[in-house]
Amino acid sequence: MNFRLGFLAALAGLGTATAQEQPIFGYGDVVKKAEALAQQPFAPQLQQLSSDLQNLDYDLYRRIRFLPEHTVWPSLPYRLGFFHPGYYYKQQVLFHAIEPDRLRDIPFSPSYFHYDKEIVFSGRETFAGFKAYVPSTRPGIQDEFLSFLGASYFRAIAKGLHWGLSTRGLGVNTGLSPEEFPSFCEFWIRQPKPTDTSLQFYALLDSQSVTGGYQFDVHYGETTTMDIQATLFFRKKPQVVILAPLTSMFYFGENTVNKPTLKPDYQPTGKMEFSMNKTDFKRREFRPEVHDSDGLLMETASGEKLWAPLDNPKSVVVRKFSDVSSFSLLQRDRDLSHYLDLEAEYHRRPNLTVVPKSDFGPGYVRLLEIPSNDEYSDNMVAGWELANTPEAGSRYEFAYQLVWDGKEADTNQFRVVSTTVVPNPRASETRFTVEFAKPENGETIPVDELRPYVAANQGGQVKDIQFAPTERGWLVSFTIFDPTPPQTMDVSCVILRRDRFCSEKWLYLLNT
Repeated sequence: MNFRLGFLAALAGLGTATAQEQPIFGYGDVVKKAEALAQQPFAPQLQQLSSDLQNLDYDLYRRIRFLPEHTVWPSLPYRLGFFHPGYYYKQQVLFHAIEPDRLRDIPFSPSYFHYDKEIVFSGRETFAGFKAYVPSTRPGIQDEFLSFLGASYFRAIAKGLHWGLSTRGLGVNTGLSPEEFPSFCEFWIRQPKPTDTSLQFYALLDSQSVTGGYQFDVHYGETTTMDIQATLFFRKKPQVVILAPLTSMFYFGENTVNKPTLKPDYQPTGKMEFSMNKTDFKRREFRPEVHDSDGLLMETASGEKLWAPLDNPKSVVVRKFSDVSSFSLLQRDRDLSHYLDLEAEYHRRPNLTVVPKSDFGPGYVRLLEIPSNDEYSDNMVAGWELANTPEAGSRYEFAYQLVWDGKEADTNQFRVVSTTVVPNPRASETRFTVEFAKPENGETIPVDELRPYVAANQGGQVKDIQFAPTERGWLVSFTIFDPTPPQTMDVSCVILRRDRFCSEKWLYLLNT
């Protein structure tokens, strides 16, 4: 990744607007706290929860609801709400409001919540996380658009979208066993002015290997943006460090060969029972696709765009992509008929793009794909892996922007809009069909100037390439023959115009 934006120059714009407003608490303060914390041994900060809260199950926990009438700063453009402790959420998280003339603690109180049943408290609880609201166009309604809950996980949405993929403050030893999950343990949130268009806050990160001070500047709208800067201090050298890790779910899609036939919640018992009260009925899985994201899009320093369709693998898969300048997990397919799920609304899940604002240093985009048997587990992780993990006692600074939206900017390149895979194991062959859509505002290119180019490594042979127009663009079909199965090979496909690429490069990892 070859970014020419210097770290200090990139951050100068972030601090200008608030430089005169930070005598009480600012980015430098949270960085100092992280540096001091790094000099101390790691000590997990668990809450002292009552037995009622320790024993909450999922159903009981989700029935506890935050009362929107108790938002902090209810008359300002950004308001705060909170998540209840208990169930999985037992980490102590402290909150402070940065007001014009003071720092004010925001302690936990049961009065913020609605309970279906009586709960006994220890009196030493803290909130588990926070959420942010904006006024809605609907009278008496507030729109929730931001959520920080669990370790360093957070997510946001843009207007009109459904909650979907999430991200983290940092990934440490991601995909290894055991993985380390740094946590945001303390937040300082700046009270917005009535005319503010963004919400600013700071967070303190802590884990066995690393501490960190973070600043977030969040703007909600048709596109929601988050400008983030961070300074890390390493207690010890990790094996893997992932900057801006994105986390999503891919259960099955158009490129899935063996789709599930039963919804996971409806499994047969094997009993030969005919009583209507005792039989577990099998329900066919009717949905064509189930995923929060369907592909990883990357832009390179040379201007090339790479598209890697996501897949639910049989075993853990790690892929690495170099020379990348920005990357996104996209839900590119937004056709409701491709999901047939009005409850989950997968067609309205957000895209998330990482745009570095400082030089991340030597490394590559790392895509981790984990097998999953359901749609409830996030099994996709994409982020920037540092080629050289920082040493114990070192300091590391970086900055980037997150962009949450539901559409892609128009481009002059053909985009990949579908991938289908038909294997023929007996013949050691796999047939692919990749559809490319024309740019919305692109020029009409004469047919004789276009041709597909398909390549495979590991001795794979490309056969029977077909190239045909569709209503949306072009269809490229081809067969990959593997002379020495079983093995894994990289397959790529691109449309060329006079021997120069005019489409995204489609990248697929074929497990033969």
